[in-house]
Amino acid sequence: MNFDEAQRWLERADPAIAKKRRSITEQLEDMKTQAADGVLTRDAAAAWYALVQELHRLADAYERDLIRTLRSDGLTWQQVADAVQAQMSSRQAAQAKWKRLIDPTRRTTNGNMRRGGRPPQAPSA
Repeated sequence: MNFDEAQRWLERADPAIAKKRRSITEQLEDMKTQAADGVLTRDAAAAWYALVQELHRLADAYERDLIRTLRSDGLTWQQVADAVQAQMSSRQAAQAKWKRLIDPTRRTTNGNMRRGGRPPQAPSA
C-alpha cells in the first residue's frame, strides 16, 4: 500500500478521524494509539506502514535539499556537520555520510533495467 492508498483507506475507515488530521505525524500517533488499544486491523497496519514510508521519503528529500544548499553556499564538510550538529569526528566522516546526496553524477534509474546491466537489445536479423 502506498501513501495515497493509505490516505484513501483512512478516509473510508474513519472519515471523522481522517478529516481532523492535519499532518502525517498526527496520523502516525493515532495509529500508534490504535495499536496499543489492540484495535489496529491488518489494513490499518498497512496504512500505518505506508505513512511511515512516506515520512522516510520526505525526510530523505529534506536532508538532501538541506545538504545541497549548505554545500552550494560554500560550507566545507566540517562546517556542514557543525551546522547540523551532527557530531561528526572529521570532515571525512561528514563527506562519507552525505556526498551521495549532492553528487551531480548520481545515477537515477527508472527501475526497468537490471542493476548494472545493459538495456535489452533487439535481436539482429
